Amino acid sequence: MMARPLTEGLLATERLTVHHIHAPHRDRTAPRVLFLGGSNFDLTLKRAFLNSDLANKFTFATYEPRGIGRTEHPDGSWDMRDYAKDALAVMDALEWDTTAIVGESFGGMTALHLAGLAPDRFTALVVASATAGGPVHRSFDISSFLSLSRRDAAIEALCLQDTRNIAQQTQDPEGFAQKLAARVQFEEDFAQPSIASGGYARLLNARRGHDCTDDLPYIDTPTCVLAGRFDQQARPEAQQALADALPQGQFHLFDAGHGVLFAAPKATETAAAFIRTQWVNRAAKRKALM
Repeated sequence: MMARPLTEGLLATERLTVHHIHAPHRDRTAPRVLFLGGSNFDLTLKRAFLNSDLANKFTFATYEPRGIGRTEHPDGSWDMRDYAKDALAVMDALEWDTTAIVGESFGGMTALHLAGLAPDRFTALVVASATAGGPVHRSFDISSFLSLSRRDAAIEALCLQDTRNIAQQTQDPEGFAQKLAARVQFEEDFAQPSIASGGYARLLNARRGHDCTDDLPYIDTPTCVLAGRFDQQARPEAQQALADALPQGQFHLFDAGHGVLFAAPKATETAAAFIRTQWVNRAAKRKALM
């Protein structure tokens, strides 16, 4: 777990109240990281990031997005710009003028909208397991899983997010059964409250409208795109296309599935090194202008 004290609880912003985690680093000059999790980012269930360099080597914050867990569910329809504006509101509530953004899956989609909304506030972007959207490069529409039983949804998710699991079903049924049992338990735990409340369906509806294709040439923030070779939810070739379209994009492919950021240690190391380099570069540029 995290090697230093953290604050966890509700954070009131000008837009909504979010359930968040905030862990200041003892070194006040350390880079700041705002982590945007995936579509099912319930902090009761998702804790693996607390063991990572991203959480332990930087000043770190994250929160449950609207529609998920204990964060508020504002009235009205939501779109991806709402999620981007929510992230800015969290930064303001934390009194962060700038930060590196790390977005995984749905959080990576949000990060791209965020970069177009307020580019001067970000030192770096790390986009993992996410695409630019649109008709050519959209990620798989996982809202179709809502009509399935939680067990069937778990099977579909496992095989979509890591194609190695397809072969494991027949070649190593015992190993797959263990994965499936863990995923079914997650699905059942996540259903209350996020599916039962309708919040998850509203989030996925916003996700379907994600399309940053035309904006990519104008996102000038240094961006590191991390992809898993066996991911079919956010296909590697679509993630490569995202990196290629960004003026300062770079692409890294790892032997992993969806969720590559914390599944492949080298991916986490790559993200952390990229964030630190961009933070130092920005500080040097500011000093040169003084």
